[in-house]
Amino acid sequence: MRANLQCYYCCIRKIEGLLNQYNVSDTDSIEIIKDVFKIMSECDDNISAPVLMNKTMLVLENKLGVTDTYKDAKEKYNKLLIEREDEFFNIVMNSDNIFESAVKCAITGNYIDFGAMDTVDEGKLNELLEKREEIKLSSDELSNLKDDIEKGKNLLYITDNAGEIVLDKVFIRVLKKLYPHLNIKVMVRGVPTLNDATIKDALEICMNDFAQVISNGTSIPGTQIEVLSDEAKKAVYEADLCIAKGQGNFETLRGSGINVYYMFLCKCDLFVKKFGVERFTPVLANEKRIVQYA
Repeated sequence: MRANLQCYYCCIRKIEGLLNQYNVSDTDSIEIIKDVFKIMSECDDNISAPVLMNKTMLVLENKLGVTDTYKDAKEKYNKLLIEREDEFFNIVMNSDNIFESAVKCAITGNYIDFGAMDTVDEGKLNELLEKREEIKLSSDELSNLKDDIEKGKNLLYITDNAGEIVLDKVFIRVLKKLYPHLNIKVMVRGVPTLNDATIKDALEICMNDFAQVISNGTSIPGTQIEVLSDEAKKAVYEADLCIAKGQGNFETLRGSGINVYYMFLCKCDLFVKKFGVERFTPVLANEKRIVQYA
């Protein structure tokens, strides 16, 4: 999906916020912003927002010598959600519709996104988690997803953010209970980028106890198939279905034609307009049947 003007503004705001966070001097900040503008001016017109964000973040990280800009935030939300993992799992397993409840739990976790938003509010997260059973999802797509999982053998679960990955783990634990035949691979980012989950985060929350965890081999906050590692590409094409969390995975996988179910909250103005919904509205949609308005 092609980046639009709002995506360029978003990247600039992200860099500006991090320059302030790291107390970078005005002189150094100006040089970094100049380099970011130069990189942007050289980008292909069809570049996706996650690839654009990756290019601008690399400028900042190389200049500052920082390799994991959101390390503290990632650790905070991993810890916060790990402490409640069993609570959420037990609630889901005791619900009237276990599968739907697990999907809602996983989607709600997509709020923890320092890429699409300037800040993540713990109070707002708790509010969304408390009200997660009230959210409305497409009953047709829920049924389609369930059918594909029941019939399929190989599921590739493509994660998005740290913290959120704990609620993905809850969903995967549920899937292993309901569909013990299912072979599940979990794909994370290859290199720290924004607050996206990496192998380190997956191991920290013991995701490997329930699924094979693989790296996508890149620092792009999305899933750009042509630049994935050989292992990651093989996992994508061997999967009977994929579940892709977050806006970045949607932006990079849209148009791929593979059997992928997107799960995310519409967090930025672009997605609010694209899907004709209010902010933080959840979306569950399949690549082949998705409806968008802009």
